[in-house]
Amino acid sequence: MTTCSQDSRQVGEPLAGTAPLASSWIVVEQPGPWGRKAVTESRLPEALAAHLSAADGTGVKVILARHPDRPERTVGPERHVWVARSAPGGALLRHGVVADLRELMSWDLRAIAEGALPALGRVERSPVHFVCTNGTRDQCCATAGRPLLATLLESRAEAAERDRLWECSHIGGHRFAPVMLSLPTAAVHGRLGPAEAELVIERSSRGQILLDSYRGRTALPPPFQVAAIEVRTDYGIEDVEDLDVLRVVGDKAVPLSPGVELSGDADSIVGEVRHRDGRTWRALLRRIDLPAARRESCTGELVAGHRWTCAELSPGRPWSG
Repeated sequence: MTTCSQDSRQVGEPLAGTAPLASSWIVVEQPGPWGRKAVTESRLPEALAAHLSAADGTGVKVILARHPDRPERTVGPERHVWVARSAPGGALLRHGVVADLRELMSWDLRAIAEGALPALGRVERSPVHFVCTNGTRDQCCATAGRPLLATLLESRAEAAERDRLWECSHIGGHRFAPVMLSLPTAAVHGRLGPAEAELVIERSSRGQILLDSYRGRTALPPPFQVAAIEVRTDYGIEDVEDLDVLRVVGDKAVPLSPGVELSGDADSIVGEVRHRDGRTWRALLRRIDLPAARRESCTGELVAGHRWTCAELSPGRPWSG
């Protein structure tokens, strides 16, 4: 039997427009085993796990992280924690070492979803990368993610470099494994080999993405991820913060709420992609069924899937200047 990642490739499922949807991220260091639902099926305090699970549906995504340099037997109560705001033009990452994880129970998850980050530690100026290895969620994440992480760490002797690369629980889309999340921008890449992953890390340090393996940015719903990627591909735009996307209603461009699902079930939608230099493009986006069913996870059943594609792209009126 094929794996879900093999199924995805065989039906020609593209990477573009497949990043999970989230406006903000909370990452909690938790060594030891993780279950399929990592936050509630780990050794986090029960009350904390319940509090963090309440983030579902708010626009905040919570994942767990661990590092080979910090095995469970050596880690005390102090844990690394990251919290990121990932909306275009306002990405910010804070990182701290927390003496008692129960401190996180005071965090207002809805405020975080709206971009108000708690006063955790300090602001991180360099990106941090997380590779999904959550094998109990899906075998592809373990068989593809773990070797990738090991290879990347082998080439990094400096502690400062190693500290910017962690394994994590389910990001979203294990059929695209290996998957990497870069914070604070929440740029998601998939189907990464070691060479591609190195390029992702190198370009991320310069505020860029690697288009060939880019799934999208999590603050944007899937069709608008596709719109931005189409503009990037056609115009050679790699800087993460160069573009934002708005929804066109009638003939008016309306800002999107970061990390919020689109209402309705339309098969076509129009977006306006804006460059910070004032250029704009109108994108007609259409939902198309995949040519064959595929599994979304290795233990799942075959299901029909779809992809978003940009049917038309045309320059628009400058939005500034």
